[in-house]
Amino acid sequence: MSKGDVIGVSPPAHSTTERWGQFWAQNKKTISSSCEPAELVRLSEANFRGKVNKELTAEEQNFLKEAGVEQLQKLLQDCLDSADGKRIEHEQNRSLIGRVGRRTVRFINNFSGFLQAYSGIVEVMNGADDQYGGLAYSTLSILLIVAVNKQRNEQQIDATLLTLQREFSRMKILEEVHHSTPTMQTYIAEAYRLGIEFAREATLYYSRKTYRRILDAVTKPPKLAIDKKTAAITEAMTQIEKERDTLDSKRLYKVQCDIDKLRGDVSGVDDKIEAVHIQHERRLLAILKAKLLPNDYDLGRVINEYRIMVNNAFRTLPRISPFNVDRLLQEDTFKHWETNGRSCMMLLSGKTAATRTDFSWLTPATMYLADQCREKSQLTAIHYCHDEAFMEEDVPAQNVLSSIIYQLLETRMTILRDQSRYQALSDRISDAAWRAPDLKAPFAVLHELLNDKRKVYILLDRVDRIKGRPERWLQPFVKLMKESNCRLKIFLVASSNGFEVPEGKVDSDLLETLRYELGEEQFMTLVLDQK
Repeated sequence: MSKGDVIGVSPPAHSTTERWGQFWAQNKKTISSSCEPAELVRLSEANFRGKVNKELTAEEQNFLKEAGVEQLQKLLQDCLDSADGKRIEHEQNRSLIGRVGRRTVRFINNFSGFLQAYSGIVEVMNGADDQYGGLAYSTLSILLIVAVNKQRNEQQIDATLLTLQREFSRMKILEEVHHSTPTMQTYIAEAYRLGIEFAREATLYYSRKTYRRILDAVTKPPKLAIDKKTAAITEAMTQIEKERDTLDSKRLYKVQCDIDKLRGDVSGVDDKIEAVHIQHERRLLAILKAKLLPNDYDLGRVINEYRIMVNNAFRTLPRISPFNVDRLLQEDTFKHWETNGRSCMMLLSGKTAATRTDFSWLTPATMYLADQCREKSQLTAIHYCHDEAFMEEDVPAQNVLSSIIYQLLETRMTILRDQSRYQALSDRISDAAWRAPDLKAPFAVLHELLNDKRKVYILLDRVDRIKGRPERWLQPFVKLMKESNCRLKIFLVASSNGFEVPEGKVDSDLLETLRYELGEEQFMTLVLDQK
């Protein structure tokens, strides 16, 4: 777990604050009624402080007097440093890592993601009154202090933080909204209030004595109160999104009118229309990104951070050779995969001799191919399924496919010009079937995106960390290779550490099935163990 995993939350820029000030100023008569829920929260602050002050030291209470986004971010980093130190202290005992450091680090990262998303709501509210930010960050500081310093964080709150991070992340879709309505203002104030109330519910639960928490778990389960707040926040964010869609429809109509008007201009009309199209496509792509990828996703940043972590893991290991790309390039199997004129799939697997890391020594092979594809401007989608030092849970196959789909959409934004096609794609991603175990919905979208005769590289690193049995996603890829018009070059890397067969999760029966369906010309395996 690297210190860089904590997401930074920067203070709102002056220009951003002015923009949201204008957001409220456009409807001055509705400010008081829209902000009333948040005002009620502020009036109850003293009562809440009285309930939890006994859990705080004098130093912590003094800190809270000046609590703001910068102070809260520093507190986050201090907590992470402390937890990370405990993890290093017990590095030789993996069971102690789980008890002492890892759970706290997980809570801090989940809290940080929640803060990153919720700060969008706070930023908007600051446009109406800059005191709102102090109130929110003070309440969140108390939750962080009580949960981490008192070592009372629990899995239920962790899971709820992830849920709320996803819900509040939907606030990012408002960044391009220039229209302010009383309804929108009311929903934003409601979401702000509910965020603070959730933090208070969680803090009060953690501040209870152990015996009281056990008794409450039976008589008055805290999950009920916290789930009610979570459901209310989901509803508030849904209403914000609906209001956004209404405003977007009006804006889209105006854009269409502008386009029609531009068509009548004699000079420069094509360039102007194209600029409008591109701007519109980028906005639609941003909406789809928020649905496909809950967190901020930057492929370049992910690759760079992952490359550093993997290199550091194998740099100083005595008597153990790191991966040499030249060895891969000399293998006939790889040469055949690289030069094959048809769609083909290659599985590279092997054991990692290093025992003090969960990374695979074969990962640099994926990085090399990604670099080569970038240099040659090849259409490529890449996903690293193991991007942390120690991962407790495997990554869902839907997350991997969503990442691939978004990268393909980035290269084909023009398809979003078709409003009916965009709407169908948006509806499909939002539908519950998108998360279904059969993966039919994501693969159906992939099939639509891969319908021309281009060559496309799909690079998946550490497929052994994809949740569930591998045939769930391998068999649909085989079908895609057979039916797609594209020439698919699929490269899979797997670690066989902890598995009985050299190919890791892919057992002998599945290997035989893949060879039968694709043939040796289109499916090949290569095992390279670290020595």
